[in-house]
Amino acid sequence: MSDEQSDLTDEEQMAIAIDWFIAMWDEAVARGVSEDAMGMIALSATTNKLVKIFGEEGATALLERTVDNVKGGQFDVEDDEPNAAN
Repeated sequence: MSDEQSDLTDEEQMAIAIDWFIAMWDEAVARGVSEDAMGMIALSATTNKLVKIFGEEGATALLERTVDNVKGGQFDVEDDEPNAAN
């Protein structure tokens, strides 16, 4: 880890990561990749990394908490598209 990375707070790391992720997503969509494909790729790649970082049991626990958060409405967003599937 570089000195610059170690000096970042958790909040700063999260802000940088989400900015980069959104920029990558937007660029891929601008180049013709569908939002559905991006979602599946992001989920698959993220799950793979979580298993490498936390092991199968740790990744499973994290993903189960994420599912609970989704069901609990933590990720609800306003629908920008009137015909979007729910």
